[in-house]
Amino acid sequence: MKSFAVIFTYNFDSDVAVYLFDTYEEAHKFAEDSYYEEMRIDREENGWDTSGGIIDDVEWVITNNFPDHTDITKIRIGNVYR
Repeated sequence: MKSFAVIFTYNFDSDVAVYLFDTYEEAHKFAEDSYYEEMRIDREENGWDTSGGIIDDVEWVITNNFPDHTDITKIRIGNVYR
């Protein structure tokens, strides 16, 4: 059986968050919604210099530029085989 995961990784933290979904459509919607909400929070609520990009509709990248470093969050869709 195959299912899908949305995986969050961070260059500033060793934590990895994984959310499982039954369908690609569910995973894609969650990943895309999460990307846009995180962009909104970073820009509007935090006031950060945030940019983002979508790679091949399966990976979303959020970049926060600070004077002394850059934080990068990646959100990806992966396959889970059981």
